[in-house]
Amino acid sequence: MSQENVEIVREVMGLLGSAAKGERVDELLERFDPEVQIDMTRRVINPDIYEGHAGLRRLGEDVREVWAEFEIEPERFIDAGERVIVIEIRRGRGTGSGIEVEMRSGVIWTLRQGKVIRMETDLKPEEALETAGLQE
Repeated sequence: MSQENVEIVREVMGLLGSAAKGERVDELLERFDPEVQIDMTRRVINPDIYEGHAGLRRLGEDVREVWAEFEIEPERFIDAGERVIVIEIRRGRGTGSGIEVEMRSGVIWTLRQGKVIRMETDLKPEEALETAGLQE
């Protein structure tokens, strides 16, 4: 089941790029539990927790409002049973400022019965691994 979770996360990450442009949103929502929780409280700007499908839609709106361009490049997927750790590189260009940013980040995805039930984002990669009980 855990390798299957890695494949689900890969698929969802691919859909996130489309959904950020307002495309394939319903297809993306099908991959998330209706009560999903996305913990982005570690963000420096606008820390928040997005809950449920309404929260996912709000997150998409927030991304489109803040970023003129935004992409996530997965660097590494780590199978951790019910969890999948993704080490990724995020790149973006601010809508108002035009400033380009790049950062390396860790995300902990938790899945149950083939659906994403929780995401914890904006962790340092080593922190994501430690939180899941792994070492780099």
